[in-house]
This record gives sequence, C-alpha cells and structure tokens, in this order.
Amino acid sequence: MKRFATVCMVLATMVLASCNCAQKMQKNIDKIEVACNPEVMTLKGSSVTAEVTVTFPPRYFDEETIMKITPVLVYEGGEIAGTPKFVQGEYVEDNYTTIVKAEGGSYTQTVTFPYTPAANKGTLELRFESRCADDCSPKFADFVPFAAIAAAQGIDATQNAANNAEGMGYMKDNFSRVTTISSEAEIKYLINSAKVRPAQLSEASINEFEAFIKENAEKANVTLGNVFSKGYASPDGPENFNDKLSKQRSESGQTAIQEKLEGVNVSYDAAAYGEDWDGFKALVEASSLKDKDLILNVLSMYSNPAKRDQEIKNLSSVYKVLAEEILPELRRTQFVATAEVEGMTDAQLLAAAKANNKNLTVEEMLYAATLTNNAAEKAAIYNMAAQTYNDVRAWNNLAVAEAAQGKLAEAKAALQKAAQLKSAPEITNNLAMVAVAQGNVAEAKQYLNSLGANEAKTAKGLLALAEGDYSAASAQLTGYNKAVAEVCNNNLAAAKSAIANDNSADAEYLKAVIAAKEGDSKAAASYLNSAIAKNPALKAQAQNDANFAKFAAELGL
Repeated sequence: MKRFATVCMVLATMVLASCNCAQKMQKNIDKIEVACNPEVMTLKGSSVTAEVTVTFPPRYFDEETIMKITPVLVYEGGEIAGTPKFVQGEYVEDNYTTIVKAEGGSYTQTVTFPYTPAANKGTLELRFESRCADDCSPKFADFVPFAAIAAAQGIDATQNAANNAEGMGYMKDNFSRVTTISSEAEIKYLINSAKVRPAQLSEASINEFEAFIKENAEKANVTLGNVFSKGYASPDGPENFNDKLSKQRSESGQTAIQEKLEGVNVSYDAAAYGEDWDGFKALVEASSLKDKDLILNVLSMYSNPAKRDQEIKNLSSVYKVLAEEILPELRRTQFVATAEVEGMTDAQLLAAAKANNKNLTVEEMLYAATLTNNAAEKAAIYNMAAQTYNDVRAWNNLAVAEAAQGKLAEAKAALQKAAQLKSAPEITNNLAMVAVAQGNVAEAKQYLNSLGANEAKTAKGLLALAEGDYSAASAQLTGYNKAVAEVCNNNLAAAKSAIANDNSADAEYLKAVIAAKEGDSKAAASYLNSAIAKNPALKAQAQNDANFAKFAAELGL
C-alpha cells in the first residue's frame, strides 16, 4: 500500500538554511511516497523482513544533493538500525542510485532486522539525512538529519504462535487398575509317601499362605482365585509309580489345606505333575555339586525319563549327595493362590495425587497426571512422581507439562535429569523442541540430527517453521501447527481447512488473525471474543498483535 510521507522528527532547519541545495526538498518532504510490502513487517525465521519502496516525484530531487536513508526499527525501550541506502542527484559524481530531477525516481530496498518480541508494536522508520556534493558550506562535510518518515507499523509474529509442546511427547505409564497378587507355599513328603506330616503344616510359609487367603477373601475390592495344589514326585524310581504318587500328593495336600482354611469361601483345584525333572535341573544348577556339569549333560543327552534316571544312578560318586540333598526337595505339594485387587477409581486417584499422597505407586502417579487437562496440575503430579521415585518417565513428562506453561528453563532442566537416567528418542526429541521454543535453532538441529525421520517428524516440522521454511513445515505438520505454517506462507484457505474442526482457544485466536488478514473485522471480532472467553490471557496478546492494529477499536482492543 502507498504511504505518503509525514515528518516525524525535528528538521535541521537552521543548518540547511546556510545552503539552499536541500531547502526546497525539505519544504516538500510530504511529496515523497513511502510504501512497505507487506504493510505489516513480518517475522521469518529469526529476522524481521520487509520491502520498502521510496518514490521521489519529478522536480523534487536537487541535482547536487546526496541522501542517506536509514531504515530503523523503533520500539519502546530501544531501536535497531538497518543497512542505509544512498541516493544522489544527477550532478553528483558518485556511484549511488541516481534520481533525475526532471523525471523523479524510486528505489526498493529489502530491510532486515534481528527479531525481538519487544518490537511487536514497533515502527519501521526511514531516517533521511542529506549533504551537498558541491561543498557549499564546511558544515555539510557530514550528513545532516533531514526528516523521518514512518514506513510500517508493527510486526506480524504469527510464526511464534506455533505450539511447540505439541511436538513433545509424554512417556507412557504402565498403570493397571486391577493388579494380581499371589502367595505360594509347599509341604514335603517322605520318599514314596503321600502322607501329610503335621509338622509340615506348621511351617511359616504355610501360615503366611493361610493368612493371605483369609485376608483377601474378606476384602470387597479383591477377587480371590482358586487355591491350586500341585503334586510332584522326585525323578527316581518307576515313572508310572511316580505319576500316581504325584496325584496322591496333590489330593492329600488339598485335603490338608482345606482343613486349615475351613469356613473360608474359596475354590480348590488339585493337579498332578509327575516327575519333576525341571525342578531337578534347577536345583542342580543352583547347587555347589562338584560334578553338576556332568549331571546336566546327562539331562541334555537323554529325553527318556527312565534312561535319565538310570544314567544318573550310574554316577555313583554324586548320587548319594543327590539322594540326600536334591531329591527330597522335589517330593512335595506346592500351593499357589492368586487374587485380583481392584485399585482406586479415577476420581480417587486424581484426588490423592492432587493431595500429594506419596504412598501412591509411581504407575498410579503417572496415570493420575493424565486425568487432568490442567498443565499446572499435571506438572505438580509429575514432579511428585519424579521426586519420589526418580523415574525417567516422570522427569520427561514433567518437562512436557512445564513447556506447555511456557516454563522452558524448568522443562529443559527436567529433561536433562531424564537424559541422565536413560538415553531415549522421546527425550532427545523433547530437548530439541525446548531448544526451538527458546530460539536456539542450532542446538535443536544437533538433537534432531540423531533421530530418524519418523521419530521426530513433528519436531522437524516445527524446526522448519522456526527457521521460516513454511512449505517444509506445512508438509510435516498437522492440525493447528500446520495452520500456523500456512498462515505464515499466506495460504489462508489451507490454514482455515487445517483448523476447521478445532475450537480450542489458540485455534479461535488464529482464526481471528486469518479473518483480520482477509479484512473481515466482524469475523475477527467473533473469533477473538471466543478465544478470549476460553483463555483470558489472549486479550493481552491481541493488544500487542500487529494483525489487529487496523481493527483495534472494533475489536475492543
């Protein structure tokens, strides 16, 4: 859009009066036309860019004058000067852009400034200075301030609207509302016997097993399974005999445990397992027998139980030890009971976690954090889990929750603790995303270079967005972040399509930006009001957003 010049600073009138080469130009300063494309400066990557065109009308530019025109980004608390442009009258013997007095002329300059958020409501100002080339006065050896003209107002920083936390990933919990607990015990028998000896029923393991059954049979949130009685025989002697013996042992064991649990509502199941070769092998492997490798070799060489038995008996040097120390341990009935315990409801878990109940398991804490959409509450629960259990998932997830609140330093610190515990793609990806959000593109690239394309597709898309490569960003992003990339790429139709079904506060705000860019103040107001209703903090953001400057009054800003 064409902008007519307005003088924005005090002219050096008294200085110019001593030489008439620029006096007339000064008086007609309002005839200079200044245009900026786009009308609002744009953040791209880490720089603010715009194209400025300055047009001098015919009969304006003095033939012996040189002008130095410096673009300056002025904002509250500071200013940044860009690269100056020099133009000269037709009689000046220099190498600057020449403006012929009779014809007038123009130039276009791309101006670039490093971005600072403080400049979002800043002004792009062109500062004109002049000097006479014919040295009509010694005072004109240097350039003298001539005028200042506003070229553009505000910076479109839509690129920064990206939700970098969306590129971050939570680590999953292993929570199960129903957990299985169990108890085991056993009684042993004399060789070739299935008679339960009373002393065996007084063993500590039997008493603990009995207590487990009775305690869990009475709990409302516990479902007690069957009590299994598994009979075994040692692998010495005839196989058929041992099969029958193991069955007798399972039955006598069941009878004995039923008597101890009389009056308890529980089901029983007895099963015979015959000769316990697996148990035999395990005991031999765990023993300090001198020839145990020889025994284990026999077990691997022969699959026939009778042949195994005979070959082991032939090992006379060790068989006595086997008969006294190993085989008696296998003449037994093993008791097994399981119970399924139903844990707290979602409401109870969340309440306990919010109350900082450190008696919750790490899985319960990690799961409880997923039950709230409040980022601050999530962070508090994940922090409790991290501090209590020093769990890598808790540190990682704490970082994601902190980043969602804009607490990037805290997020980075949590991720560094997670990385110390475990090297994982999720953590590396999240470190990259925090680096992007902090504006540290080089650091983000270092992290992402170690990841595969599929491991960090969203992260790489957000990195491309931060670098100003909007086409690449759009190709890798979805939903809201894709819409941000498309707005930056001035593809408003694609942006609207990407968030058509998204009614979040951020999406409604972006829809307001799109409407403002399209010149639809009514739609912009509607979307902006909806966004602010969902997130009141967006009002302050809107007041500092150059996209709404034209409609500030209509939008109530």
